[in-house]
Amino acid sequence: MNRSVQKPLLDFVGVIVPQSAQRAFRVWRESRSFSNRPDREFLVGRILPELSKPGATILWVGCQPYTFPYLRMIERRGAECWTLDIDPSSRWWGHSRRHIVGDLQAVATLYSERQFDVTLVNGVFGYGLNTQCDQNIAVEGLARVLKPRGLLMLGWNTHRAPDPLCLVAIDQFFIRSKQPGFNRRVTFPDSTHVYDFFDLR
Repeated sequence: MNRSVQKPLLDFVGVIVPQSAQRAFRVWRESRSFSNRPDREFLVGRILPELSKPGATILWVGCQPYTFPYLRMIERRGAECWTLDIDPSSRWWGHSRRHIVGDLQAVATLYSERQFDVTLVNGVFGYGLNTQCDQNIAVEGLARVLKPRGLLMLGWNTHRAPDPLCLVAIDQFFIRSKQPGFNRRVTFPDSTHVYDFFDLR
């Protein structure tokens, strides 16, 4: 389409289509593009169903349009979901009633001690929380808001972040998870994405 025609058309669509409908379409489009990746298939098909137990309290960290459907998946199974993101504009993609705008490094001051059964941190290390010092602070805070024997999932990319097993806070507060199905590192062919699971000591 000719650019001189395309821009007025897009401006027109922006006027007649409500912002909420435009956001919903963007969520749908981005969710489709991410849903075919093997790491997302594992997240949706294995991690969320098995961890979203009735009555469980779950903290999801990092809110984007493509993560928005995950909140419903979690709560559909009877768990209670909370969300956290440092970007104020990401509140659109957080939980409608249980979202906090804040830094993961301050997680221990944003939530109650021993509040969560599970904390899911996916795509944050290396995408904003980049230094091992900052990551250690975040992990220590997550240890404080997890219940005894609570589970921490870290989803990270090998080309963006160092191995979290090297973090002092992981060694101090966590052990490799012993929960069936989550007692090993999960990797994917042709992908740098990794899932690690840890139980609070």
